[in-house]
Amino acid sequence: MPFCPRCRCEYIEGQTECADCSVTLVDELPSVEPKTKDLDEARFVAFRSYPSRMHAEMVQEALANEGIPSVIRGTELFGTVTGIGTAVAPKMFLCVHEGEEAKAAQIADGIIDPL
Repeated sequence: MPFCPRCRCEYIEGQTECADCSVTLVDELPSVEPKTKDLDEARFVAFRSYPSRMHAEMVQEALANEGIPSVIRGTELFGTVTGIGTAVAPKMFLCVHEGEEAKAAQIADGIIDPL
């Protein structure tokens, strides 16, 4: 089965070009190696915030397709634990490997507006 080397989508036999990326399909996907050998030692920094996990996951998938590791941090709880005080809207933070912020911004800007 052919694959798109950019978005990593799989196509049926006979297709030669990615419908979304307009690049020539390949028979085998190149492996996506993280920029660091050990991600446990990598420093992740808050990159953008999103109102829900779904929004953050959309951008996270696009970053992964480009070989940029990321993690989602935050809470989806609305309000306070005790119910006393001001309600706080949920906010999810997408964190990327330090030094990848500019490249991640280019990718993220094409998907969803930062909040």
